[in-house]
Amino acid sequence: MTRNKVLVSLAALVALAVPAVAQISSDGGPIYINSERTESLERERKVLLVGNVDIQQGDARLRADTVTMIFAERPAGAADTTGVGSGFGQIQTMVAEGNVFYITADMKAKGDRGVYDAASDVITMTGNVALMRERDVAEGAVLRVEIGNRRTTLDGGDGRTRMVIEPDGNSGN
Repeated sequence: MTRNKVLVSLAALVALAVPAVAQISSDGGPIYINSERTESLERERKVLLVGNVDIQQGDARLRADTVTMIFAERPAGAADTTGVGSGFGQIQTMVAEGNVFYITADMKAKGDRGVYDAASDVITMTGNVALMRERDVAEGAVLRVEIGNRRTTLDGGDGRTRMVIEPDGNSGN
């Protein structure tokens, strides 16, 4: 397998990553959230989702032990809406911790922690990161996806990155 296939596979992750409006699917649509407990911290502008958190939107799914949604200041004069956390404004940051899985139709990523920052439009996954696309697998310590720049970086941390690439049409001969 050539280096170009690896770059194409990593670049494809950018197209599937979370858009700037803090959605988990590039298709948009309603977001369905399930957790064992939901806690709204109004003064801190946070919503905590605790215990077997499962968030789905379109063909994307985010699973983690806990997810913290941090909201930006609500613009003056903005209309109130209904729902948990909806009075806070736009989601500024989402932090998923513990057994984090991000799954779309084309790829799977897992790590110990995942952070989406809407202002910089960057997703960062850390801690025993594994990235799977079809039969190709890449592992490292930090996965950083710069959505606007269409740049994906996998860092080995104190170690090295590892990849297994299965060439198309490999018959084993």
